[in-house]
Amino acid sequence: MAMAGIGHPPRFFATLEACGAHPQKCVPLADHQTLAPADVQALVGEGQTLVMTEKDAVKCRAFAEDNWWFLPVDARLFGEQPDKLLEHITSLVR
Repeated sequence: MAMAGIGHPPRFFATLEACGAHPQKCVPLADHQTLAPADVQALVGEGQTLVMTEKDAVKCRAFAEDNWWFLPVDARLFGEQPDKLLEHITSLVR
């Protein structure tokens, strides 16, 4: 099973598929949704493996099960992109 509480959950589910994971069930959650232990347990069957976003894993850290996993994501900028991004951010705070 996979769950994602991000702005566009289908993108996360597509990434899992592209990595070769094929969850039997994909549950989209609201972005910034609070995750309580009972809520997540209701989604995940007893002993079922769960894959979630790294963002959701932080919310579940205190009550996560051993078979709950997250997909870490890196963002990398190349070429002139880092300089252009920094320039844009700097222009916004001036």
